[in-house]
Amino acid sequence: MKKLLLIVLSLFLALPVSALVLQGNAQFNDEAAREETFNNINYALGPNEFREYWTDPNYIANYSAVSNGTTRVANRQLSLFSDGTYGVRYLNDPYHNYYYQSDGSLFKVDVLNKPYYVYPHRSVAYSKYGVFKNATFVVSKNEQYLYDAEKKLMGHWVDDACYDGKGNVLMLRKSAE
Repeated sequence: MKKLLLIVLSLFLALPVSALVLQGNAQFNDEAAREETFNNINYALGPNEFREYWTDPNYIANYSAVSNGTTRVANRQLSLFSDGTYGVRYLNDPYHNYYYQSDGSLFKVDVLNKPYYVYPHRSVAYSKYGVFKNATFVVSKNEQYLYDAEKKLMGHWVDDACYDGKGNVLMLRKSAE
């Protein structure tokens, strides 16, 4: 028995280090997400950093598309929110999301610390003038935690619904697949 244990142990120790890496999905709760969200966060950007997007450069096409339920147009993905606002993500820029009022005026920009398709990642929202608005910890394509400037939970997105701390729906969205 001891001999068998020594053989198994020696085989285990002989494996390359890469074979010992454990794979799995990270689990986050509100507190863990909050900590990750506000770690080394930048609270302000230059006032003109997003000037070229202050008005949606593709307003007519984007607003027409989201009004008709389309969430993909040419080189960009669109999201429509239940409050009438919409979001634009340019496929050649995986580090920013732009959010517009229904008239095409920019009201916030998300700056991501990793490309939008790499999870988990942090998304920090700034006004069009670069003032910090809120921050989001994006756990996966279908789950995000949204915090205000005081680090209080504003909402928890699950799929296309955002819930408050009591489970009430705050907002809905239709996003690109």
